[in-house]
Amino acid sequence: MKIAVVDDERPARSELVYLIAQCCPDADIAEADSSEKLMRLLAEEKFDVCFVDVDLGGANGTTLASLIKSRQPGIQIIFATAYREYAVKAFELGAVDYLLKPFDLERVKKTIGRLEERKVEQCQSSGGTINKIMVNAGEGFRVLSVSDIIYIETEKRYCKIHTKDRYFLQSESMNYYEERLKENRFFRIHKSYLVNLDYVLEMVPGYNNGYSLKMKYFEKERLPIGRTQVKEFRRLFVL
Repeated sequence: MKIAVVDDERPARSELVYLIAQCCPDADIAEADSSEKLMRLLAEEKFDVCFVDVDLGGANGTTLASLIKSRQPGIQIIFATAYREYAVKAFELGAVDYLLKPFDLERVKKTIGRLEERKVEQCQSSGGTINKIMVNAGEGFRVLSVSDIIYIETEKRYCKIHTKDRYFLQSESMNYYEERLKENRFFRIHKSYLVNLDYVLEMVPGYNNGYSLKMKYFEKERLPIGRTQVKEFRRLFVL
């Protein structure tokens, strides 16, 4: 991801660059301390994202955002400022997010997550097939191959994504993952479980005359199949 950060206050700019790098280690980040320098950067390179301060030593950040969009229509704008009152105007201009100073690591993580979600949505709307998914790994965001996900389960208000080696606790809903992965051989066996069909080993008798699944790498676990799902699940494996 190629990112530009424009802020005339060096400490704030440096802090934001540092936090972005923590959340997105592979990002290519360029800095500008004025609107003029940013315009020169935009003339030389194409960026995916631009973090813009509202007050740039007299320059108006909302006006600058419109100019940025005119130069690079596909760029994502994020306002990063100490002023709350420009939020409405920012979103009218199509800003992805609005960060308030002083910057916070968790808040920047959420912003980077939103950027990745928009990227996925844009690819889907253009007909592209996405075989990777961005997850919050605690220390930052990790890109997982969908084929590495064995199953997903709900845990209170969160979803736990299980891979062979570890799990990732996410704030998105099970309905979100069911919709997101419906083209990738995932099946909702229960309101609390979404499984990758490529890892199913066996369907075995379960609690109260029901059935459960045994998954590869999780042979000791038993994932319950909802009674209304059993027939459809079995049909998936019939030639």
